[in-house]
Amino acid sequence: MYAYLQLLLNICLFKKGPEDIPYSLLLFRLSIIGFVIFNYLLINLSTDALQTILQLGVELIIVIGFTTLVLSFSHKLKRFLQTACALIGTDALLSFFAMPVLATLSLDSNNILAFFAMLALILWNWLVTVHIIRHAINASFSFAAGIVFLYIFSAYQIMAILFPAVGPAT
Repeated sequence: MYAYLQLLLNICLFKKGPEDIPYSLLLFRLSIIGFVIFNYLLINLSTDALQTILQLGVELIIVIGFTTLVLSFSHKLKRFLQTACALIGTDALLSFFAMPVLATLSLDSNNILAFFAMLALILWNWLVTVHIIRHAINASFSFAAGIVFLYIFSAYQIMAILFPAVGPAT
């Protein structure tokens, strides 16, 4: 388990790629468990338990669907398990790092240091996703960045439609 966490950290630090993850259903399941635990804690800061579970389910479907779509178009579907493990596992790891920052922001939304830390984590997550996709489909950085931008934009749109933000109390 420690070796897998270290591998995910090295992917987050751009030292390794998804091809370095062993082809393992167990690692895929562990990645999903980590994703669910840490993202549950993050999302649950701003919504109830049922809404959190529904959002997690949709997020997992989006990530798995995106991975399948991108790898299918690039004729590299054999890389699905490793790519999905990398995407889900690194998201879980970065969510772990985001927990104290988001908790700080939930207590004090005017905390400028926490705001910039969260912004940095969002950018880091985006760059890690680009890194993973670039390696998974053997593409240039700019091509992978474009695909990831479309993915993130689409994912936010889907989540906004399915889970509209609660308006201010009157």
